[in-house]
Amino acid sequence: MTGVDPSKIKLRGIVTPLVTPLRHAAALDVESLSRLIERVVEGGVHGLFVLGSTGESPSLSIGLRCAVITTVRQLVEDRVPILVNVSDTAFAHCLRLAEEAALAGASAVALSPPCYFPLDQEQLFRYTKRFCENSPLPVFIYNVPQYAHNAFTPETVGELSYLPNVIGLKNSNGSLEYLEAVRDRVAHRDDFSLFVGNEEILLSALAAGADGGVCGGANMFPKLFVQLYEAATNGCHEEAEPMQELVARIAKAVYTVGPPEGSYLRGLKHALSMLGVIENVLAEPLQNFNPEERAELENRFGHLMEQWQS
Repeated sequence: MTGVDPSKIKLRGIVTPLVTPLRHAAALDVESLSRLIERVVEGGVHGLFVLGSTGESPSLSIGLRCAVITTVRQLVEDRVPILVNVSDTAFAHCLRLAEEAALAGASAVALSPPCYFPLDQEQLFRYTKRFCENSPLPVFIYNVPQYAHNAFTPETVGELSYLPNVIGLKNSNGSLEYLEAVRDRVAHRDDFSLFVGNEEILLSALAAGADGGVCGGANMFPKLFVQLYEAATNGCHEEAEPMQELVARIAKAVYTVGPPEGSYLRGLKHALSMLGVIENVLAEPLQNFNPEERAELENRFGHLMEQWQS
């Protein structure tokens, strides 16, 4: 069984950073995962990004991450490309996860800088180059400095883009200036995909040269994100702008309850449970909302849904 290979056709569009549904902190909820996958694939998304920060990868054991990779691939089959985040503090773990992704039939992997030890750009370049030379699948560079605490500069991304196995960038630092700087440095590659992870700037990023978005809200409302992408890329900006405004309102309602540390993922999983898609179970160390926070999110989300449907 072979997966959809984004190295053959440039990947564009909405790629859902898939939530990892759990039965408890150490067990995958396969029934909820199947329901979630059907929701987003039927919603028209162009790919899935598995085991990113939205998928709680750092909180899952290697064994559970491997189970997620295999199960997602079995449920998706060949319908959309699957990108697997294989980032870890241990280089050997990154390679093991990449090998599991290749065996399962995934399309590509993503690699962020290893967290904990600070790295200069020369060390980061050499580390990433060595991984790319050993990876069995094409590689997306994953820039997520708020979690990795190390960042790829635009210059380093440009240098890495000369490696034939590097096929794109997922940038989650929220900066349009960064996106534009990278775009200029990878202009020699017409097959290089630029994705943004911050849905609040999706429309602006597409106008600045992004090829798509890896947006957490596409777990909840995949059709909305696909319609926004299609309107933007077809030049229908008057149609796209109110959809972008709605995306921003959803993000503000769902992702800002309680202390900002962890509010995004806590809110997203709770909202998905309110929609009847998954159970509201988080991997440690994150904890569910307290009663006051839960009531606030349910009030915000319910009010938002009433406005949307009216």
